[in-house]
Amino acid sequence: MDTLPPPSPFAPSTGTDTDADSVIERETHAAAALGARLIGTIDAVVAGKHDVAEVGVATLLAGGHLLIEDIPGVGKTLLAQVLARAVGGSFHRIQGTSDLLPGDITGSMIPGGNPTARSSDLDGMRFRPGPVFANIVVFDELNRATPRTQSALLELAEESTVTVDGVSHPLPEPFMLVATQNPIDIAGTHGLGEGALDRFHAVVSPGRASRAAEVEVLTGRKGRSMLDAVEAVASLDELRAAREVVATVQITDAVATYVVELLDATRNDPRVRVGASTRGGVAIVALARAFAALDGRNYVTSNDVVRASVPALAHRLAGSATTVAAGRVIAVECVARVAPPTV
Repeated sequence: MDTLPPPSPFAPSTGTDTDADSVIERETHAAAALGARLIGTIDAVVAGKHDVAEVGVATLLAGGHLLIEDIPGVGKTLLAQVLARAVGGSFHRIQGTSDLLPGDITGSMIPGGNPTARSSDLDGMRFRPGPVFANIVVFDELNRATPRTQSALLELAEESTVTVDGVSHPLPEPFMLVATQNPIDIAGTHGLGEGALDRFHAVVSPGRASRAAEVEVLTGRKGRSMLDAVEAVASLDELRAAREVVATVQITDAVATYVVELLDATRNDPRVRVGASTRGGVAIVALARAFAALDGRNYVTSNDVVRASVPALAHRLAGSATTVAAGRVIAVECVARVAPPTV
């Protein structure tokens, strides 16, 4: 006899479960399981980067965008590609170059199909979407693109829309931008402005692999040779549902006040020109909620905030003329100076 498949863990209650707490617990555990599958997929390909994988998946579940900065050859692009392929949906990759124009990534107006229409007539033009119209977009070596092209990311990263000739075009939902960049002292790079950096929820630096991890790569057990074997472990519907769960994770006033105190610490640090914005605090809370959900909890603790603060603040404290590594040092010190809430 044929049997029905088990219900989706994200399926709404049918009324038989009257305990709201158990529904929340079930959905939170489902989000945690989805996150675990994504992290496991990254770990199976990218050697020795479990902590980085956790931050990347937390950023995805938080509905944010991820910046990966490090020297060439440490797996930045591979990490971004594995994360993209692990999510069922559309995926595009953009290579940053000095001659890349804004229209090359957002799209542009081209002559339409009406042969009688003049190309200068808007009625004879149509919009051709650029490569940012995908669920997961990997922008490789973002800081090799000129500041003009970098600025084209501001609207799409903040509002998930692209405006061309006064007409706004929504990006696919869900949408995530994963950008890689080289440190600013690498030849041919253009430092990202504070506005562009502020659009990324988190930054990670994979770093050089350990000796054991390098052996895994050189023998072919991990690394780019495994990329073609990566299959989607999360559907878009599951990702949307998990994001909804993460957005409802509870945060108390005491923990939110702790986040504000961390922001103040960055603003009062003499090494920092501006300090973290309110958007930085929003990013900390979003990542902390995602980390709580990954642990199967529907409430944020101060430990979640500590875990989220350095990835969320390092690039915001760096600026266009300082390395993310320097911003990370400042962020760690600011976290150490501020006492977490005791309740």
